Amino acid sequence: MKLRNALVMIVAVVLTLSVGVATAQEMTKEQWQQEMNTLTQTRNDLQAKLKALDASISSLTSESNKLDGDYQSSLDALYALVGSDREKADAYRSELDAPEAKAADLMRLSDADLMARSSEVTDLDSKVKELWGNKLSLIPEFWDRLTALDTKVKSLKETLTKQVKVYTVGTWSKDRDCLWNISKKPDIYDNAWLWPRIWQGNRDQIKDPDIIHTGQMLKIPQGKEMNDAEKAAAKKYYHKVAARAAAAPAANPAEPAKK
Repeated sequence: MKLRNALVMIVAVVLTLSVGVATAQEMTKEQWQQEMNTLTQTRNDLQAKLKALDASISSLTSESNKLDGDYQSSLDALYALVGSDREKADAYRSELDAPEAKAADLMRLSDADLMARSSEVTDLDSKVKELWGNKLSLIPEFWDRLTALDTKVKSLKETLTKQVKVYTVGTWSKDRDCLWNISKKPDIYDNAWLWPRIWQGNRDQIKDPDIIHTGQMLKIPQGKEMNDAEKAAAKKYYHKVAARAAAAPAANPAEPAKK
């Protein structure tokens, strides 16, 4: 930048001198000398201004470097307050990228497509809660990003709630409610084998598909076909049941064991 400014000044002076030389034949010696003095003074003034600008730039650069150093020191102190450091903060910053990308992806879906991927909303909600559990979430930069993520997850969940039927679990003694029996109800799926849909759509409250509790309000995902995630979960469950079948023959899938 300084070199460019200097070159511009030199070119300007040279051009001015050239004009002076071109018109010198029309001047007296005294006039020519006066013109040269004026141009010399102009050059000196420009050089002085350039020197002042260079000094100003140098001062500002020094101040900027100091501010950058102070900022980094402040960040380090802030990280230390929550028992962390710059390296962990960088890792946490990168960890936020994937949930943010997932939220943006889900927000672009139609309601029907979002319904088919409702388990991803549940996973995203869990991941955001996990990220909030890190003390780095108290740092303003991360607080703002997580707050924005929370807003998107809330919007996604509200959209799903509008599209999902809710079933309140009754008692086993009276209603014989388990995922298997709920799924085969005519006003649910009319197909007991679709019980994994209810499980996967409510993983935030169902940790073990064999155990549900009276009063739980279960979301009933729309559609009577399982998606890949639901099929994978069902396959894993049936393998688990088969592994313990020799010791205790399984009842209907997802039906609670009777003591």
